[in-house]
Amino acid sequence: MGEENRKLIKFSNYSLCVTLPKSVVRKLKWERGDVVRMEVNENKGEILIRKGLRVPKEKELVKKTDGTKISSKRKVKPKASKARW
Repeated sequence: MGEENRKLIKFSNYSLCVTLPKSVVRKLKWERGDVVRMEVNENKGEILIRKGLRVPKEKELVKKTDGTKISSKRKVKPKASKARW
C-alpha cells in the first residue's frame, strides 16, 4: 500500500487525530463502527493500529443456533452531551 504522509489535526482541547485514506480502509476491509487497537512503541516512536473486535449496536440482531432471531440484550448508553471543559 505504500507510504503516505498525514498531518495531525486538532480534534478537541484534549485530542489530536490522523485521518485514514478511504482507499486504505476499504483494502483492509475495515468499516465504520469497527474498533481498532493501538500499540505504542515509545522507543521507536511508532504507533501500530490493528483492527479489533466490532462492538455491536443495540438494534442489531443475534441469531440463535436454531435459526430464530432474538434481539441483543446488550444496552448501549447514550453519550452525555456535556462539554468536557
